Amino acid sequence: MKTSNRNHSLSYQLGKHQSANRYLANLYPLKYLIILLLSTTLFNCSSDDDTTNFEQDPLLGKWEVTSGVFIESQPKYLIFNTDNTISFLHETDLGFKSNEKVPYTVSGSEIKINVQGFIPFEFILEQNKLQIIEGANVLQLIKNNNAPSSENWVEELSILSKGNAPVSGEGDFAFTYDKTEIIYGMNDEATYIPLIDPVTFTEIGQIATTNIATAVEIEKFEDADRFLFQNNANSNEISVYKMDDGTYQFSLEADNKISGMASVDSQYLWAASNEDEGSLNLINVADNTIDQTIPLGYYNVYGLDYQNGFLYIADGKYLHKCQTTPTFKTVETYKLPDFGIQGIAYDGINFWVSGVDVTESGYKLIKTSLTP
Repeated sequence: MKTSNRNHSLSYQLGKHQSANRYLANLYPLKYLIILLLSTTLFNCSSDDDTTNFEQDPLLGKWEVTSGVFIESQPKYLIFNTDNTISFLHETDLGFKSNEKVPYTVSGSEIKINVQGFIPFEFILEQNKLQIIEGANVLQLIKNNNAPSSENWVEELSILSKGNAPVSGEGDFAFTYDKTEIIYGMNDEATYIPLIDPVTFTEIGQIATTNIATAVEIEKFEDADRFLFQNNANSNEISVYKMDDGTYQFSLEADNKISGMASVDSQYLWAASNEDEGSLNLINVADNTIDQTIPLGYYNVYGLDYQNGFLYIADGKYLHKCQTTPTFKTVETYKLPDFGIQGIAYDGINFWVSGVDVTESGYKLIKTSLTP
């Protein structure tokens, strides 16, 4: 046999105060409700501009946070843009980045975030120092024109091709080992896993299953009897089958219910969970043991893929490229315009993602410009 610290994004906290369109709210985690409410504004704002016009708005420009919190979160930078938006640049202790942009206005000594239900926040500006006051919380900032831009903080990917996903709902997917077909995770009462043509996006075959296989993965192994891994929704169990004939082999267990999987090689499999603020298990497939557990302190962890020594993690909006050794940390964060990334797979050249297309209000499969 083949052998934190908690650091919420602003969007999550703003989402606690909002009610979203019912359909879209069911598609996204709570932390992204604010993005859905403001989708036409947030996803189409122009890039941040360093030009400062103090007669128009004395806050324009880049500010670095030195201490304090704002709406229970601690961003690293705030950028007041000339299009009347604020970019909140966040980064967790493990390097997970986000860039949330919200509209605002200034009146006297008050900042008003233009989302229903938010009262104005007082600010105090003294030359290159800024305080934003939210009740007992005070966010302290200093002007820093050398701070990162929004574009450098989170890299925007291009769409190379796009088609309808075979099913709605959160899920992870994979390519067959020869990269000719997409194996797509299903949900609800599905009795099979569809095989999708990546050119036409049509179903060209099926794999029977008794699982609610919302996440699927193909073992990286140069042999016809390589494994097909399937989760079972709301379970920490992974069922292992032979890919060539579909025969059941054995089961693996992770610490929490599984939301995504990524094969490393013939021995190791990464499994993700978004329970308990998110975690990763490195499972020894040969021994059915968990060799490593990484708590992420990050609420949403969905699809995974492992390529060229890096683990790629989809969080419901962003895609994070992470090193796993010698210590775990995120080295790059990506996004797609108007899209919430929930699944990820690799076709041998480019990465593909699945998730919610905000502008079209539906689930899509997208081939991106990202290469390992």
